[in-house]
Amino acid sequence: MTEAELTELIRKFLSGKANEEERKMVEEWYESFDNSAAEIKMDVKDKADSKQRGLEVIKEKIAGSERQILQLSSRKRMYRWVAAAVVLILVAGSVYFVTQLSKDRRTLAKTVNRETGEIQPGGNKAVLTLGNGQQIVLDSSNNGLLSVQGGMNVVKLNNGSLSYSPKNRGSHEQNESNQKGEVLYNTITTPRGGQYQIVLSDGSRVWLNAASSISFPTAFKGDKREVTITGEIYFEVKSDAQKPFIVKNGDVEIKVLGTRFNVMAYEGEDMMKTTLLEGSIKVSAKDVPWQPVVVHPGEQVQINNKRKIKLIKDGNVNRAIAWKNELFWFEDDDIHAVIQQLSRWYNIDIKTKGKIPDLFTGSIPRNLTFSRFFEILQKTGSIRY
Repeated sequence: MTEAELTELIRKFLSGKANEEERKMVEEWYESFDNSAAEIKMDVKDKADSKQRGLEVIKEKIAGSERQILQLSSRKRMYRWVAAAVVLILVAGSVYFVTQLSKDRRTLAKTVNRETGEIQPGGNKAVLTLGNGQQIVLDSSNNGLLSVQGGMNVVKLNNGSLSYSPKNRGSHEQNESNQKGEVLYNTITTPRGGQYQIVLSDGSRVWLNAASSISFPTAFKGDKREVTITGEIYFEVKSDAQKPFIVKNGDVEIKVLGTRFNVMAYEGEDMMKTTLLEGSIKVSAKDVPWQPVVVHPGEQVQINNKRKIKLIKDGNVNRAIAWKNELFWFEDDDIHAVIQQLSRWYNIDIKTKGKIPDLFTGSIPRNLTFSRFFEILQKTGSIRY
């Protein structure tokens, strides 16, 4: 069974749509990790004790009527696990979570289902700002042609994503005219609780996470393709050796030819992270004491708030792009890191009371309602909200 097939199987299990045979396959998969769990070694004894307690809870719950799939992973990765497994959050003592709706009127995300009162997960929500300043709310606009910008058709596709293509596709004269004409810039912005996908005029594909933005020319002209971003964005750049693709965030510049990579550059985070999946990129910044860094597949560049840079040779690619694959992913994260992700995706403010010393490890699907997310947490420890 491939990882993709197992991921789909576990998602069916969690949603209650798995048949008896599929449920049995998931349980057998989980049991295959049972013996190796005892081999986990941790650097800190308290953390090991906490994870062992959690493992006992996992086994109890998977055998119960709720039949949740929960699984541990260790920093040393003594055994491998699939990203589709539901997270185990390790909590010591009582933790109280109080949620409230965001008062940020700028966001267009519909946070609460009026019929059920459930806080909903995020979805395809974004605002397109055209070159003339006009704004289009993409999640409420109809599919089809939205505008013509600089000789390019701006089209909302049936899958909800946005595409830029020449007004008269196949016309050599028209395409040359597009290259010589006025440069118009568009901006796509996602609110908290939003995400979106676009296809740029060169065929490059872009995924925006919640609370993110990208500004770009409707048609790339000259000898480079340049965009400016905030938040978190995943790129699949169309190869063009004659016209490098450049991503800017503040004074940081990422130069590529054709590649796949993820950039996390949220304000309020400790550092900017760029993780490469395929190809190569060069990361540089103005007025810093370090030389441009060439990044290879599987590596991650981290730039902290003091503009110091660090190259991680064994970057966790799965973690970096988990959001694109509809997953939360935690690896020894503290409560503040978890809350930042939840706040952005569910469009809520979360407050905590009491100390929360444990670290959070594992993954959980992002399509769960907020109460379902915390229902899972409450079953794995003494946590209430």
